Amino acid sequence: MMKKYSLYTLSCALLLTLILSGCQISSQSNQAGVSKEPKELETFYPGDITQVDSIEIMSGSDGTKKTTTDQALIQEWIGKVRHIKIVLDQEQEDTTGVLFHVTMFEQGKEMLYMTPTDINHQRMQPQSELADQMTELYNAIK
Repeated sequence: MMKKYSLYTLSCALLLTLILSGCQISSQSNQAGVSKEPKELETFYPGDITQVDSIEIMSGSDGTKKTTTDQALIQEWIGKVRHIKIVLDQEQEDTTGVLFHVTMFEQGKEMLYMTPTDINHQRMQPQSELADQMTELYNAIK
C-alpha cells in the first residue's frame, strides 16, 4: 500500500512540474516575440526622413508648442537624430511626464511622433541622447 501511495505522489509531482515548466517556456517565447534589437530612429519614419518640411515640438511641462519650417534647422536636427538607436520595449513602464513631444510633418501630413520614451505611440527604452536633442531643438526654435 505504501509503494502505491508513493508512486501516485511521485506521478502527480512529476505531472505538476511538467505543466509548470511548459507555462514558463510559453511565457518566455511570448517575450521573445518583441524584438529588443536596436534600430535607427529613421527606420521608424515611413519614407525618406529628409523630406520633413515642418516640425512641431511641444513642451511636456507647460504645453507650449513651437513649430519650425526652417529647412536648414530641420535638416541639421534630422542629421543629429536619424542614427540614434531606438529599442522598442512594450514592458517599459508608461511614463506620463515627458520633456517634449515632437511631430514631424510632410506637406501638413503627420509622419512621425516621438517623445524620449515613445515612438509612433510604441513604448521604447528611454533615450537620453534623443531627449537632449529635443531640448536643443526646442531652444533653437524662436
